[in-house]
Amino acid sequence: MRGLLLYPRFPDSSFWSFRHVMRMVGAKSAFPPLGLLTFAAAMPAHWSFELLDLNVVHPSDEELRERIAAADAVFASAMSVQKRSLVSLLDGPARGLDTPWVLGGPYPSSFRDHILHPQTQSDEVLHRGLDVLVWGESERWIGTIDALLQGERARHSDDAPTLLIPEAIAAQEPGSRKALNDRSIFKELETGALPRWDLIRPGDYRAMMIQTTVGCRFRCDFCDIIQFNGGFTRPKTLDSVRAELGALYDLGCRGGIFTVDDNFVGNPAAIEAILRVMIDFQRAHDYPFSFYTQASLDLGSPKLAHLLPLMRQAGFSEVFLGIENPDPAALNGMNKKQNTKVDIAATVRAIQHAGIEVMAGFIFGSDEDTLDTADAIAAFATETAIPTAMTGMLTPIPHTPLRERLRMEGRLHEAEFSGNNTDDAVQFTPKRMTVDDMQRGYYQILDRLFSPGAMFQRSRRLLDRLEPHIFHGHNVRAGERRAALRSLWSQGVRGDARAEYFRLLVNGWHRDATEARSARKAARELERLAGAAALDDESTAEATRTRLLAHVDRARDAMIRADPARGLDEIDAWADGVRVHIAEGTLPAEQLPVIYRWSAEFFLRHERLHRFPGAYLVKAFNLAIKGLHYKTVMHGLARDGLSGRAPR
Repeated sequence: MRGLLLYPRFPDSSFWSFRHVMRMVGAKSAFPPLGLLTFAAAMPAHWSFELLDLNVVHPSDEELRERIAAADAVFASAMSVQKRSLVSLLDGPARGLDTPWVLGGPYPSSFRDHILHPQTQSDEVLHRGLDVLVWGESERWIGTIDALLQGERARHSDDAPTLLIPEAIAAQEPGSRKALNDRSIFKELETGALPRWDLIRPGDYRAMMIQTTVGCRFRCDFCDIIQFNGGFTRPKTLDSVRAELGALYDLGCRGGIFTVDDNFVGNPAAIEAILRVMIDFQRAHDYPFSFYTQASLDLGSPKLAHLLPLMRQAGFSEVFLGIENPDPAALNGMNKKQNTKVDIAATVRAIQHAGIEVMAGFIFGSDEDTLDTADAIAAFATETAIPTAMTGMLTPIPHTPLRERLRMEGRLHEAEFSGNNTDDAVQFTPKRMTVDDMQRGYYQILDRLFSPGAMFQRSRRLLDRLEPHIFHGHNVRAGERRAALRSLWSQGVRGDARAEYFRLLVNGWHRDATEARSARKAARELERLAGAAALDDESTAEATRTRLLAHVDRARDAMIRADPARGLDEIDAWADGVRVHIAEGTLPAEQLPVIYRWSAEFFLRHERLHRFPGAYLVKAFNLAIKGLHYKTVMHGLARDGLSGRAPR
């Protein structure tokens, strides 16, 4: 059986597509279709697959039609933002063919009712063109899908699609969350086959992907993810995580890996164990990867404070937080109460202090919001130095409590297309604004955050807060060097915010030079002190204890980074024991040279991190390049909206 894995195209205007900078960075798409590759690995051996990622290749309609016709089935996966591309495929190249279509991913899980009972022209195309809809994780339906495609769904039919969904989910009221903890539906993840990485060319993508957990314990009323991934966190086995990292390494992948968990810190005990696996892998392979993920704001709570150092030691460089709104009343109204239990600004600063950039999501349009909220959101992103501030209008997604509440209140407006926060119409009647006010406020946020120079200014503020860590791989690849040169030309020579652009780069260069000088000086001093055999007479003084404790922290980090033969538990036990001795004033004389020697190693690594092109300058270039996409998409939308032109 021949299966065609088909991944619809993201709109160029999608916030996360990075379409406008892919050529600059030497890639064709941001991320591979992990869901399709995982599905293909789970299918029986009598299926063979080829992948057609329309974000990477752009075949003609004639070629698409030939490849669809040659397949025994088409397997597509889509998010709501990909609906336009999916509709154009079904209403174009696939129309009239006998090849059955199976659709999985978030879109059919949330929008299944729209496809089964179409109300719009685009929904009618999906209703007529699709044959099987898969709710939730496709792996549970593998046997059923295989049987359908060799039986009643072996040929395409214009009849209503077959929906594969647990009876308990199908029977519940829309918006109900009674089944979210049902472990007969949301089962523990088993060790399965590795994603079919052989179906892609890694060089086509900016970064790779891995998923270590599924689900989230929170109940934000606008979120549809927990509706089909579960209301608690299900971790993969440690062997699975280790094997997936190994597969990516063996594939030749180096650099960024997006850990696509729904909430990376949703199960603290499980994620601590997973982080230790990641740390061990990174240490054994000299830190080939730089991770980034998405997490809840309680990452900044005392209860989870121990996870942040582990994320740093694992090589995390970025984390996406769902901040949504700085107003506690708005957060309570969204049932995002977890955000009200932490100091959001302090949490952002703590993560930045750990050397991890904070990206954030903001939502405009809650029942507490007014036009003043638009200014508050933009001001908060600016003050907390968040360059990547994904801002969208509140979107009532099917089967969420938010949508059902708005429907019952008669405030819901159906939209033909939904899910792309850069072109959605307002889909409900706001409570404290008019529809026009909400649209205008949204444009004002985008204008303030992404007007020429604005992201450069936030990026410069970020460099002043960020403290790059020695666990970040410092291998500047040829593609990144080419991207920097292209950035200098397109943004530095031809750009419309050249002064702010060069201020950002100069700030990065200057900070690298300063850090490198300080590190060299500190390393030389510690190498001199390492010859000491005992503490001096002031060893029990408070200032000396504080200084020594700081050196122990640096020594521990250096051991983790530079001595992979020594186990992580052994290093932690050594550091804990030394801290106790310092606090009690009983540090053995032979430990002092050890502390100084490894602390000196830390500074040598730190100095290397900031050699030209140093970590700050590399970060400055990366932020500038990302900013080109956001300025093109987001500020372009704001400019059109505020001028009264139809958004492009």
